[in-house]
Amino acid sequence: EGGGGGEGGGGEGVDWRESVSWPFEPLCAELRCSLFHSRWERRHGAGAGLRAVLRAHGCSAGSVGGVRACVRDELRGQWLEDCAFRLLAVLALDRFGDWSAGDRVTAPVRETAAQALAVALHSMEGGCAAQVVRALLTMSREGVWEVRHGALLGLKYCLPAREDLLPELLPLATPSLLQALADDDDDVRAGAAASLLGVASHLEALVPSRLSRLFGALWDALASVDELTASTASVMGLLASLCASLPYATLAAAEARGEAA
Repeated sequence: EGGGGGEGGGGEGVDWRESVSWPFEPLCAELRCSLFHSRWERRHGAGAGLRAVLRAHGCSAGSVGGVRACVRDELRGQWLEDCAFRLLAVLALDRFGDWSAGDRVTAPVRETAAQALAVALHSMEGGCAAQVVRALLTMSREGVWEVRHGALLGLKYCLPAREDLLPELLPLATPSLLQALADDDDDVRAGAAASLLGVASHLEALVPSRLSRLFGALWDALASVDELTASTASVMGLLASLCASLPYATLAAAEARGEAA
């Protein structure tokens, strides 16, 4: 039944609009509750499960049969908003981190929650998706580093997921991301660089006035790290991507503005 998404294709695909209720609702209800389980493995699995269901059937999420299309769309929007709210709560509340691989934190619960949130944004209306990104930007300025880290993981996946909204969202997000590049916590700096790396190809067109400050923030970040620091790879990757994609004239102009400042 891989072709049985929300729009009910032809052939042998299943049209969920003819069902009395969305067939995945019982499963997703259990997964949504498990997002707040005391064991991190359950929270991680719940996020991964929601990510998989929404990737395949997000366009039919929360649908019921026997109603008009406008009502069905409203129900889907409400379901996705509720799911996004819960995933945002996980990003804000989860504190589990694993440093067994080295100095860089691995946060599997926040990572899968951020990925599931980005998948949910694919099926959300533009206005609702923009509100989710604004919520992440608010979280990125919180005092607890895990909250900032979770917010930046969300931005890392959500911004590239809705490229149609980048002309509105990237100018809004860039100041917060530049501020996060100078954060006291190295994992937060790594998250900021990774978030910008996902939209690096759009920076020249959408935020050209911020490029000089961005290069300055990246050089400042490199001055305080070494090869073992968590943010080194992310910062170097972003610098390499910008240098490879931007024309020489743009790079020279950004450097000149930085020296003038």
